[in-house]
Order: sequence, then structure tokens, then C-alpha cells
Amino acid sequence: MTNISERCRYRPGMAFISWAAAVFFLVCSIPCGASEHIDQLAALLQKRYENTLDLSASFTQETRSPAGGQETRARGKVFLKRPGLMRWEYVSPEPQLIVTVRNLIYIYEKDANQVMVMPRDRLLSSGITKAFFFGKGSLKHFFILKKPGKNWPHRQWTLCLVPRSENPQVDRMWITIDEKTHLVREIWIQDKLGTRTHLTFFDMKVNKGLKDSLFSFEPPAGVEVYRAQDGF
Repeated sequence: MTNISERCRYRPGMAFISWAAAVFFLVCSIPCGASEHIDQLAALLQKRYENTLDLSASFTQETRSPAGGQETRARGKVFLKRPGLMRWEYVSPEPQLIVTVRNLIYIYEKDANQVMVMPRDRLLSSGITKAFFFGKGSLKHFFILKKPGKNWPHRQWTLCLVPRSENPQVDRMWITIDEKTHLVREIWIQDKLGTRTHLTFFDMKVNKGLKDSLFSFEPPAGVEVYRAQDGF
């Protein structure tokens, strides 16, 4: 394997998907006490997710910068399994696979004919991502739970989450749950610069017995493999 090159530098989107994955399995333990409305939403989420062992869903992803630049869009499928297994399959704008394999993260970019490999610990720069990967913690421990702004869509079914500790990757998050299924339907994540990424989930399936083999990966023959080394 070759050392990772300049053109294969760590992508901010990796941090984003680890935070999004963390939210799914930390909603299962949300202590009450913020407000009656927030407590009600928290109770619905906890009841729905406390026995969730795995889930899969299709998703769309939109990212927009505060400067009003071009919006980037993507779509694909995601698979999550406790504790700490995730697989994101992007089909557009370019095929890309991001999967955890034991203590490593593999990022396979088919069109570029390359695979990037990095230690899973690279994503564990925050308490919430560590909590997801090791199956411990709660949203209330890491976030202050608030109501969203008055003009927020589906406001009555949305929680605003503000990190208790400052983090450059996340300034605040919003979670919208489906009023019928009480599953997480949308997640917004905004960073310190104001860039906001919006994930919408659909066709979600829970506790279908996802096999561990789904969270495995072997680089195809002939693909360039770049490995992140310590100090990168």
C-alpha cells in the first residue's frame, strides 16, 4: 500500500456522516427535563429506538454554503448496526462506498479507481462519535435540546441540538421525526462556518438482521490503495 497522497486528503464529509450515524443510536437514551414539548419528542424517539439493533434506509443529501454557492446533492443507501458499524453507499453524483471494517474506514471511489484507508480513530475526535462507535452515551449528555425557530418546517416534530462542548465540525443540528412512525426522517448539520448539510431518509427498515458480512470490504484488483499514516 502507498502512503496517502495530497489529492486524497481527509474529506470533511467523513466527519459529517459519523455525526449523523451517531444521532440514530444516541436518541435511544434521552433524559427528560428540558420542556414538556421536548420531553414528549424525546420520549417518542426513545420508545422507537431503544430496541433498535440495526437499520437501513435510502437517503438524499444536500449541502449549501452560507455564501450562496452552488448546492451539492447526493443520494444513496445507508446501513447501520450496533455497536459502531456503518456502510454508506453513494450512487450519485459519483459512486462511492464508505464502510467500517473492524478498526478501519475504507473509502472506495470507483470512478477514480482508488481506495483510501484510515484508522477508525480518525473519526473519533468528539465524544458523540465515540459514544456511537462504542455504544454508550445519550444525546442529552452531549447536546442542549431546544425547540427550532418559529419558521422551521415541521417545527412540532423537530428538535434543535446545540453541542455542550465547542466543536468545529458541528455548530448545531436539527432532527425531524416522522409523526406516524416516529423514526428519524431528516437531519440537518451546520458547521461553524455556516455550511449546512441536510439528509432526508426514506424506505427505512429497522431490525431486519443485517449481517456482519455487509460491513466488510476487499479492494478490487488493480485499484490504487492509499493508507493514512500516523501524523497525517
